[in-house]
Parts: sequence; structure tokens; C-alpha cells
Amino acid sequence: MFETSTLVSPVSTQVFPVVVTVLTLKPAKVVLLSTPQMKMYSEFIRRALNLHGIEVQEREINPYSFSSIKEVVKDIQNPIFLLNCGTKFTAISLYRISNGKNMFYYLPTGEIVDFNGNKIARVSENLIDVETHAKIYGFEIVEERQDIKRIRERKELTEKIASNDRIVLLLLTLFHKGFTRIFPEKLLKLAVKHNVLAYKGGKIVPLDREYVGGKWLEEFVFNRLIDLNFSDVRIGVKVKWYGENVFNEIDVMATKNNFLYLFSCKSGKNVKDILKHLYELEELTERIGGDFGRSYLVITKNLFKSHPPSRKEFPNAPKEGFFENKSRWYNYYKTPEGENYKRELSEYRRFVNLRKRAKLLKIKIITPQNFGGEVV
Repeated sequence: MFETSTLVSPVSTQVFPVVVTVLTLKPAKVVLLSTPQMKMYSEFIRRALNLHGIEVQEREINPYSFSSIKEVVKDIQNPIFLLNCGTKFTAISLYRISNGKNMFYYLPTGEIVDFNGNKIARVSENLIDVETHAKIYGFEIVEERQDIKRIRERKELTEKIASNDRIVLLLLTLFHKGFTRIFPEKLLKLAVKHNVLAYKGGKIVPLDREYVGGKWLEEFVFNRLIDLNFSDVRIGVKVKWYGENVFNEIDVMATKNNFLYLFSCKSGKNVKDILKHLYELEELTERIGGDFGRSYLVITKNLFKSHPPSRKEFPNAPKEGFFENKSRWYNYYKTPEGENYKRELSEYRRFVNLRKRAKLLKIKIITPQNFGGEVV
């Protein structure tokens, strides 16, 4: 339908609507109306569309001059106009120049409509992969894990670890102390089979320290996303930003329905340390995925207390509230049971605070046990 058309679009920081509209309508070529301030974003669009073999031309305009805009577009044959980006003045100017014809707009629902409200096309669900997202948002993948065959082969082992909180704690002991004498026999055989653990001199020792130290959780997320039919899944990703000598590491990246998903996986640190990762993840999501990014912090249950200390766990705790009888509580805190109560209460409050901050930052905190339902 648009194979002989030239799609014309002003340029702004909103790159995504331009790229998905072009890849959906498939015009013969693209002309970007840019300004010196928007050169970088024009380059992002060009790099993304060049991946798909689409010709892109850039023309400079004065976004507040009707004559400038008219002069720049006057020789374009069979133009169609996308008006998601640029100044309002530029949009109005293009509307006047085209007499309101062939004017399109991309909606967040994935529909492309004309200015009469008619649906022209719907963007395909898995149109944008991780590589195209990278070009759209100005980064490139410089490194990622390649041992996918091994990750898939030891999926059964990874799943068993993720489903058992006690095993997670045993792995942490292995990682920090270097050995343990206690490990479930069936799981040990599976770990030995995949060269993760070894049994030497009556001791169980780690062979793959990275896996034992937490990479198993990244592999769990990677495998689950594949099982959940995410269209493009990458693990152990290192990215470099366009025009900068700045690098970031991302545990798992994936795409589905043209959204980019980022996962940060933490299994061996306490909640206090995780706050820092929360803010880093929020900043990365904003920069990497923009309005079309989703982020998740995947943590194991050993990192938090999901409920306050209970009467069953601490039978000697005062029945009155803290402010009703401070002296009894202070005396209780001096006992061994009271010290444990205070520590668990502190951990619970940290976790509540973590969840509140995550909600403000639009980040979901999930565990392996509730992974599927929370992500899809």
C-alpha cells in the first residue's frame, strides 16, 4: 500500500514511534526533518532502520518557520507524514502543506491512525527485537553470554535450585566457605553431572563458582522467558552508550510485544545493598527502554522477611504495642529471643521500604516462585 511512498517525519527524543511506523508501513524511503539539537536522535533512527535495509535521508529545518519547512519538503514524491514527533508548529505546517491528507499518528496501543480516526495498520506484536531497541535508544551490545547450549542443558538443575529456598542457602554457604558436607543426594548427582559441584574427600566443593554464586538465578530467568514465549532473550549483556565511553551490565534482556524487558537478579545480598541496584535499574530502564521499557528485580527469599515477626516464632514478646510499654520492650530486646525479634523486624521493615521505593520507580520485585504470573 505504501511501497512507493516516502514517509516524512519530524525528529524528537521520541524515536520509537518513528521506527515502528516505518517497519509496519514499509515505505520506499524515509525523510527525517531534523534540527541541530536532534541530530543524535536522527542517527538513532537511521541506525535502527538501516538494520532492516531501509533508506533514510535527513534534512534540516527551522521548526518554527513555515517557509523553511515548505521548502524542505516540496520535492518529495508521494509523501506520507507521521506527526508523533517535533514541535506543534512543525506539525501544523505539515498539515497545511499536505491539506490534511496522508497524515498519520502512532498510538501507544500499537495502532497507526489517520487524522479522521481511521485505523491504517496495527503494529505486529514482535516487530522490534533487542538489537533494534539498542539502535533506537543509542546503545550497542558489546558482550553477552554465548554458552546457551549449556544453560539449556542444565535447566532441570536450575529449576530445582530456584524452587527450594534451603538449597539457595546451601549454595551461599558453598560460595562463601568453599565447601559443605550437606546437600540433597539427587540434586548433588545432577550438579556433579553438569560440572557445577564435585565430591572430594567427603566434602562437596563448587567447580563453577559463578553459577553457585548467583548465575543460576540469571539462567533461571533466561530459561523462564524462553518458556513464556518472549521473542528475543539475551543473558549476561554488556552495553556501550552511543558517543560515550560508558558501559553497563544487564543480567537478562528480552523483548515481547515490542516492549523491552530488563531483569536484575540478586540472590546473595541483603536488602540494604539491593537499594542501590534498584536505583541503577530504574536509571537503566529509563535510558534503555524509555516509555517502552519494563524492569524487574528478581530476588530470592533469603534476602527478605515478607511478614513481621509472629507470636508463634517469638512467644515471649510483649503483648502490648511498643509505645504502650516501652520499658518491657527494651528489656525484651536485651534477651537472645528479643535480639532475633528486633533483627527480623528490621529486615521486614527494610523489605517494606524496598517495595515502596520500587513501586515509585515503576519496578516490580519478584521471586522465582511468582515469576511467570508477575511478568506476563
